[in-house]
Amino acid sequence: MEAQDDVSLVHRVFLLAYRPERQRLAGGQHMGLALNAAALQGLLDAGFLADEGGRVRVAASRGAVPDGALEADVFARVVASDRSRSWRHWVKKSAAFAVGTVRTELARSRVLRVEKTRVLLVFPYHSVALRQPRMRTAALAGVRDALRATQPASRVPRRQAATTVLVHIAEMNTVMSGGERRAARGRVDELAAGLGPVPDALRKAVRDAKATSSGGGG
Repeated sequence: MEAQDDVSLVHRVFLLAYRPERQRLAGGQHMGLALNAAALQGLLDAGFLADEGGRVRVAASRGAVPDGALEADVFARVVASDRSRSWRHWVKKSAAFAVGTVRTELARSRVLRVEKTRVLLVFPYHSVALRQPRMRTAALAGVRDALRATQPASRVPRRQAATTVLVHIAEMNTVMSGGERRAARGRVDELAAGLGPVPDALRKAVRDAKATSSGGGG
C-alpha cells in the first residue's frame, strides 16, 4: 500500500467518491470534472504546467511524462492542443472518461477489484470493492483535518488542502453533506487561496454543468 503522503491527488479524490457500504462510486454528477481538476492541479504543482494569464502553458521539457494515467492523458491533450486554452476548458475536456481511466488504473494496481455486471440483466454496472480501505480512511481524515481551524490554512499540506477544496467544490456527497459544505465554505476559500487557478476553473465548470442540466446552457 502507498504511504498516504505518496497517494496522488487524483487517487485521493477518486477514493473519496467511493461509498464502502454500497461498494460503488457515489461521488455525484461532477466527479469527472473533479478528477480532471485534480489531474491539472497535480500537473501544475509538479511543474508540468504553468499559468499564463489565466491560460494553461506547458512548462515541462519535451518528452516528459507525468505519473498517473489521467495525469498523462490530460497532459497529452494540452501538449497536442493547437492553441492556448483556459483551465476551465481542460477541466471540462473529456471529463466523461476520467472516472473509467482512474478506475482501470486502480484496478490494475490492485487498489480496487472491479466486476462488470448488469442491473436487471440489462443496464451495465461496475461493482467496485476497495481492497485497501485504509487509503480512503486516511484521505477522509486528511479532509477533516484540513477543515479544522486549528492551524493556518497556509500550513495545511498542499495535497491535503487541494483534496479538500476540490471535493467541496464538486459537491461530493460522500465526503460532506450540504450543510457541512455550507459550514465549511469560509475555510475552503482560505485553503483555495494558495492553490492557483484550478479551484476557480472547477467552480466555473460545475456551474456550467448545472446550467446545462437545468436547461440554461443552451
